[in-house]
This record gives sequence, C-alpha cells and structure tokens, in this order.
Amino acid sequence: MKSLAILVAVAALAGCMPQTTVRTGMSPPTLIVTGAPSGAVLFVDGLDMGSAAQYDGNPKVLAVLEGTHHVEVRLGANVVYRKKPL
Repeated sequence: MKSLAILVAVAALAGCMPQTTVRTGMSPPTLIVTGAPSGAVLFVDGLDMGSAAQYDGNPKVLAVLEGTHHVEVRLGANVVYRKKPL
C-alpha cells in the first residue's frame, strides 16, 4: 500500500500543525486529517466536508476519488493548511 503524508509547518496557531494522509492501493483512496485545531473545517476541492477532527482515522476517514485534490483546513476565516494540486 502506498501512502503519502503531507506535513505543513503552520505559524504557531495554538501550536497545532494539521497533517493529512492519502492512502491508495486496492481499496479506495482515503484522506485522514490529524492535528487539526478544534473547530477547524475540512474542504476538499472547495467543498465543505465538515469538522476536520472527525476524519482522524480513528475510525473515520474520508473516501476520495483517485487523483489530485485541493485540500484546505480552515479555522474561521483563516486557512491553517492548504495543499494544491501540482
């Protein structure tokens, strides 16, 4: 199984540094968010997926289609994590 882990150092927002992981292989790709600040919201390709904390992989993950995606974690009006497709 191939895993892609993305770490982003975010300028000291309450010491939180969100991390996302996309897993691909035989099962559908999934997105896991860890370290998101309380109240943060996950956006994938501009769509609000709800609380980022719920997709912590324990046990809930977000199933995504294979391919590239624009991923953001927002806390209010602030973007605390952003990963754009290359």
